[in-house]
Amino acid sequence: MYITIGILDNGIANIPHLSPWMEMDRWSPYPKTSINPTHGTFVSGIALYGDECEGKIWVDHKGLKIFDAAVFPDVTKEGLDEDELIANIKDVIRLYHEKVKIWNLSISITREVIDTKFSDFAIALDSIQDEYNVLICKSAGNCENFTVSRPKGRIHEGADSVRSLVVRSVAHKKGKYDYAEVNDPSPFSRVGPGPEYIIKPEVSHYGGNAGIDPKGRVVTSGVKSFSKEGELAQGVGTSFSTPRITALAAGLQQELNEDFDPLLLKALIIHSASYPEDMSVPITERTKQVGFGIPKSVPEIIYNSPYEATLILRDNLAKGDKIDIMEFPMPDCLIRDGFYTGQIIATLVYDPILDPSQGIEYCQSNLDVKFGSYDTKVERDTTKRHILNPVGRQGAQNLFLGNLFSKTKMKSKTGDFALRERLQIQYNDKYYPVKKYAIDLSELTDKKRLDYLTMDKKWFLFLQGVYRSHIEKIAQLESFQLSQEFCLILTIRDPLQKEKVYDEVSQKLDEYNFWHSNIKVSTDVNIPL
Repeated sequence: MYITIGILDNGIANIPHLSPWMEMDRWSPYPKTSINPTHGTFVSGIALYGDECEGKIWVDHKGLKIFDAAVFPDVTKEGLDEDELIANIKDVIRLYHEKVKIWNLSISITREVIDTKFSDFAIALDSIQDEYNVLICKSAGNCENFTVSRPKGRIHEGADSVRSLVVRSVAHKKGKYDYAEVNDPSPFSRVGPGPEYIIKPEVSHYGGNAGIDPKGRVVTSGVKSFSKEGELAQGVGTSFSTPRITALAAGLQQELNEDFDPLLLKALIIHSASYPEDMSVPITERTKQVGFGIPKSVPEIIYNSPYEATLILRDNLAKGDKIDIMEFPMPDCLIRDGFYTGQIIATLVYDPILDPSQGIEYCQSNLDVKFGSYDTKVERDTTKRHILNPVGRQGAQNLFLGNLFSKTKMKSKTGDFALRERLQIQYNDKYYPVKKYAIDLSELTDKKRLDYLTMDKKWFLFLQGVYRSHIEKIAQLESFQLSQEFCLILTIRDPLQKEKVYDEVSQKLDEYNFWHSNIKVSTDVNIPL
């Protein structure tokens, strides 16, 4: 059974390559005479045949259905304002959300986001996704500033949607006059961050390259898909990187024998993302330029190497509650020469409470995660205010802090992890709906290794929610419980690929009496849950 994705665009032509995969009737508020299915056809071709057109294995889904939701008319025949576009998107998702859970939106409101507020378009997209439990994959928007040697513009309105998965473009090849090197951000692809500095876009994929020839003309190296006449064509834009991510989400949903869960899909995709080894963007600019990177293919995301263990924690955390795992199953096999080693990658995606009336404080809740070591458990006095757990930790240290790591060691590392995955962002108390950490324990300073990585250490994982005073007052007045849905994915890996980390983590989960099971997949692949 194939997953159906909805293409929110200007229509899909009934061409031989696409028509067998078309699902249900076309939906549109416009008559066929007002539809010119150019863009939507190209987008659909990439979603279905993106890998085949390029001769690459980038997404590797097993096939999917497409649903034509023509929410955008031929503007040479009929006008369209923002309110009408939002109404069209809401109408079609309202009608088909039970059959179609993943939607591609490669259309933008061509205004840049600003620091001081979230856009009305983004707020509407968030509301639609909350109401109908769907996932929208949204393009970041294109920019022509490269044609006049100006810096790239900020992402377009709508790409600041908190619930959506937003996508930038990177270059898949380089022509004679193209500006970007292969795997660098496309010259036309807009940059983040979103309002309140949230990381937008979250991911990138291949959407073409561009430059200026000696005569001052724009030239492009496009990605391949189909014209509305059914011929092979080329085009560039974040519009065409986005359907690769939409198809990836659908491919994952098809592999997971689980109920649809947009948080899990987003978390899996972002968790798998990394930066190409040859990307020239400075580390400090990468989240702004390409988000968390380019995700892996469907099988690579699902597959678990024996030298790593991936734990998924999916829950709802109420205000005042904490998740405090004091016997975290850190594998002893990663102890080398008396010290714990290994690489830790953690991705936290959560649904903050949203309030459009609060302007820049649109996100009214936050979730923090801490992971690290401690010396011993201690008894605590629960008669004191704010002390709820009778057992505490002595000598605890959160290892997701950049000041613990040696800059000299980090500079000297040139391996795959250092070039592609290392990520140490100081989120502090910022209300970021996506947070990701990627650390290598061998890069701690010598003193910190002695302090926090000796073989006698215990390990912990801690999550706690924080809420702004505005939403706390409303909850108190209206007598409802504040809470946040979240998905945390944490991978522990042996970079030397010698120790069977997966087996030992599984054994420790049993030893520590954790309830756990393998995530259900349609093929025989195990991910501990």
